[in-house]
Amino acid sequence: MWDLLIGNGISLIASIFLAISSCARERKNIYLFQILETGTYCVSSVFFKSWSGLSTLILSLIRNILVYTKHFREWHAYLFSVLVVAVGLMVNNRGFLGLLPLIATVELTLANYYARRVVFIKASLWINTVIWMIYSYLIFDFAAGV
Repeated sequence: MWDLLIGNGISLIASIFLAISSCARERKNIYLFQILETGTYCVSSVFFKSWSGLSTLILSLIRNILVYTKHFREWHAYLFSVLVVAVGLMVNNRGFLGLLPLIATVELTLANYYARRVVFIKASLWINTVIWMIYSYLIFDFAAGV
């Protein structure tokens, strides 16, 4: 029970970072708050024992740092997509539900490379957020689902 409460508290902080990144108007600020959000969700995932979520979030954190520092290349998009699926499938302990983080992460990973305009980045973030929201509710991470 304590794990759920602590995980939800940490997820609430991550959700605030997500909201800030969604309101940001510049690409650099979007990704700065995505780094903070992803890192914070990594911590909360440990409390939920969400190993497929954690594995995709760690890879997403590295990806976001590469995007933020402008080192993210096309080959990174494909490498991270393959790694997310491979590692996520290996550690998935939630069946079909555990595939949702993989789908969300691959979608955003490819969009990080191909989306150049802020409007497309934000659209991709919304798609990603909806998928993660569904996943979060189903693992009882209500703070992240909000």
